[in-house]
Amino acid sequence: MTTKRKAAPWRAVLLAAGFSLAALLAAAPAGAQENEDLASLNAQILDHPQDFALNLRYARLAEAQGKLRLALAAYERVLINSPDNIEAQRGYERIRRVIEPSYSSVRLEAGEQWDSNALDLSDHEQSAYTTFVNGSWVDERRFGARRWRTYATFRAELTPEISELNYGYASIQVGPFVDLSPTDAAIPALGVAISSLANTLYFGEVNASVTIEGHRDSATYWGRVRGGYRSYGKDATAEQGFYAELMGGLSLPNIASANDWISVSPWVRWSGIEGSTLNFLNDTIAPGEYSEYGLEATYSYRINDHVSLSLGAMARDRYYSQTEVGGENRHDTYVAPKASVTLWNLVSCSCGLTFSYQYRDNHSNDSLSEYRGRQATISLVRQF
Repeated sequence: MTTKRKAAPWRAVLLAAGFSLAALLAAAPAGAQENEDLASLNAQILDHPQDFALNLRYARLAEAQGKLRLALAAYERVLINSPDNIEAQRGYERIRRVIEPSYSSVRLEAGEQWDSNALDLSDHEQSAYTTFVNGSWVDERRFGARRWRTYATFRAELTPEISELNYGYASIQVGPFVDLSPTDAAIPALGVAISSLANTLYFGEVNASVTIEGHRDSATYWGRVRGGYRSYGKDATAEQGFYAELMGGLSLPNIASANDWISVSPWVRWSGIEGSTLNFLNDTIAPGEYSEYGLEATYSYRINDHVSLSLGAMARDRYYSQTEVGGENRHDTYVAPKASVTLWNLVSCSCGLTFSYQYRDNHSNDSLSEYRGRQATISLVRQF
């Protein structure tokens, strides 16, 4: 016959103490061990500041703890000694976008423009003066864990001699930044726009877009695909429909010197906006249904802190799919060379006074749609 032995009191005390210690360890914040590791890694980095592996370990741990400025500094140390390190590039750009302060900028331009052929007529040119104001607002700030951009534009034109040319436009787009690579980000956005012509509603629009922007060394670039739906007012020939466009831009500095740069912006656009009428020859005119491709290029040179020059041109080819000209579709080729000089900071403000001249030439297989014109503009630009 066997008998059960009673457990010694000291054994029960040890078991209770063991369970209590395990519970305390389980409940202890993980950050205590992480903080100890950060301190240990920091001490090792002080002894070996160029060891990129140590700095990457430190950056990962600091980022995991939410200590983003410490992580940013560690990624930056890696890039100083190993600029091609992909992990450090991604980490640096990712954290920089999160912690950089909110940014808001307003650009305003106001001026007077003279056009020798304001109505774009093939004959009986009519010149006119137009007073205009346009501006843009860019705002970037963090919401939650992501940075967002708001971009708004407006333009107003008043032509007293030809009230049919009075024009207004306003738009706004909002979207978040999405990191694609160490130097590239995508910005999907939703937007709306509204326009007036001849003091009445011209069109309203909703659109969606994805913009990709980035940089390589000193060059910057962007590309955007956008689609939208427009509905025109009752007095317009166009009615409603969809459009789509693909645009891009590239800016390269130091072309021939340290004070110059070139900007190039190509695009392709398709418009399927319905609405047509007949001209006096019984040809169908559907101005909203076309496809086009074009390019704008500008070379700029800054002489000194107060004077800069630019020379450029814009050209496009447009094919109207539903506009007939003697049994064939209308085809226009538009070219507009331009030159300007800007005087900076003439008064105590961050502003520039620009004088520009542009020649406009539209060739068409429809003789009634051909026109030429000259534009001279003076405007004051202010950045806030």
